[in-house]
Amino acid sequence: MAFDPDYRSDTSTSNLRRERRREEDKKRMAYRRAIEDYRDSQALHAQVCDYPELMSRQRERWLNV
Repeated sequence: MAFDPDYRSDTSTSNLRRERRREEDKKRMAYRRAIEDYRDSQALHAQVCDYPELMSRQRERWLNV
């Protein structure tokens, strides 16, 4: 079987595309995770703010230590 340079370039091109797509997916997933983390922290903050008396007690404990 003879070496076919066109076959090799097609394979390397598809590998480059696949790698580029994989990197884009990694960035996209990192962005999604950051958004989810932000939403989770906002939800937690909203839950804590529903009980400001607990926050003031905790703050007093920290200051008295």
